[in-house]
Amino acid sequence: MEVVLLWLDDLDDLVFTLALRWEQLRRSVLTVGLVAALAVATCELSLIATELIPALSGVAAASVAAWFLGAALRVAYYRELPA
Repeated sequence: MEVVLLWLDDLDDLVFTLALRWEQLRRSVLTVGLVAALAVATCELSLIATELIPALSGVAAASVAAWFLGAALRVAYYRELPA
């Protein structure tokens, strides 16, 4: 039984470490999305490497979606805190 409790304690530490790191990663993810969106605009304007546009659009959309998911989870977390 003690082994299970130690495992749960380690799992708890992992979850909260990931939650703290996600706040830092959220800004980086949004920066990656911005760079991908600017690359899409550059490819469309220059008509060079247009085959990269779908991939770059996917990266930009996924990074913005991840950022919004993180923001929504943060709002949900703070709503659950007692006043």
